[in-house]
Amino acid sequence: MTIKSFADEISRFLAGTGGEVLCITGRWGVGKTFAWNKYLGEGCVSKSIGLKSYAYVSLFGQGSLDDIRQSIFENTLESSKAGSPADFESVKASLDTIRNKWRSAFNIGKYIPNVSEYTSIVGKLGFLSVKDQIICFDDLERASSGLRIRDILGLVSFLKEQRNCRVVILLNDERLDDQDGPEFRAQLEKVADTVLRFAPTPEEAATIGVEVANGFSERLKECCVNLGIGNIRTIKKIEKFCIRLSEELGGYDPRIMDQAVQSAALFGFSKFQPDSAPPLDYIRSFNRFEDILADAGVELPHQEWRDLLVGYGFGAVDELDVAILEGIDRGHFDIEALKSSAKILAQRWALQDHDASFTKAWDAYHGSFDDDMDEVLDGFESAIRTNAVAITPSNFSSTISILKELGRGGKADELIKAYISTRTDGRDFWDLEENTFGRESKIRTSAPHSAKS
Repeated sequence: MTIKSFADEISRFLAGTGGEVLCITGRWGVGKTFAWNKYLGEGCVSKSIGLKSYAYVSLFGQGSLDDIRQSIFENTLESSKAGSPADFESVKASLDTIRNKWRSAFNIGKYIPNVSEYTSIVGKLGFLSVKDQIICFDDLERASSGLRIRDILGLVSFLKEQRNCRVVILLNDERLDDQDGPEFRAQLEKVADTVLRFAPTPEEAATIGVEVANGFSERLKECCVNLGIGNIRTIKKIEKFCIRLSEELGGYDPRIMDQAVQSAALFGFSKFQPDSAPPLDYIRSFNRFEDILADAGVELPHQEWRDLLVGYGFGAVDELDVAILEGIDRGHFDIEALKSSAKILAQRWALQDHDASFTKAWDAYHGSFDDDMDEVLDGFESAIRTNAVAITPSNFSSTISILKELGRGGKADELIKAYISTRTDGRDFWDLEENTFGRESKIRTSAPHSAKS
């Protein structure tokens, strides 16, 4: 079933007024409750809900049918407020309704019950007010062992047939044990009018689970789809981490946040779906360039994980990745470590941008004609002055040689001084006999004083 068909069926159910039972099944974490609340909220906004009251009841830990009956009453809200948690005001409103009916029925006049009588009223009369409303039962598979599936479904049938309620049941039927599973399926056929299985594709899960208001939403959707994440619970957890990252990394180069989202999606997938994703320890030690060994005939372990990471565009963890991975693993980020790694990465991006600018100057030279050679050489000079921090000694040497050969030797000394004054890499950088790139250099100079100190 497509998400559109699923949404259409939910809308139809919400708009109805007669008694009906809808059952929504799906694996744990796939997002059944999230999807139900999403379409319920849309129904509230569009004012297309047919009944005036709504109650959400989790059956997790419920020990008896009386507990469930009371929970229905306590959690009943106006349909316009569906999706909001019940609070003191909503319970008080329900109690006031019952109190007024109780006074009228017994001709009590203006008598106001005390607290102990309120409790008695809830126990004896509260459930009598439950009718003509929508009721959502969640976590049926997590109900107390003292509650039988047969009894719960009997209550559901009563609410539908005798109280004209529209009841939706949300559950992970795969978690029902061997004893309850067959009984549930047999009884469900008698009770449920419609059974939907919620199993969104990664594309559908990303569309439902990622909030469009976030500046990183499209990037996060792309990452979740590429990893094949169909679990909306996982996507929402990853999204929360990304929101926190955006708060701390928003002032840096946008490419840093882009990487942060990609890494957070991968690490979150590993953390929250360990049965489906590569372990965090494997990701920590991963290096995609080990594929060279595979090409040489060396068999590498966990090829399926390797293929996933390579296809995802992940190469190896860097400083920023370490800060994000450790933060997701422990549940919160070390902000100082996060910002420190972001600063290092920002500097690295700046160097790469400088290097790209220098490369463009050489590309112009290789593709140039004689009539624009002055423009090309001007480009070389400008690139050296503005991008010296990213130019290796060998590339600098080659550029100076070209300038000399083409009649710009008069500028060489000036450019060399500019290059030396810009580099603050330390003494070893200027030891051209030891520097790998420096051995190719045709320029020889003593180390500047700043490099010796």
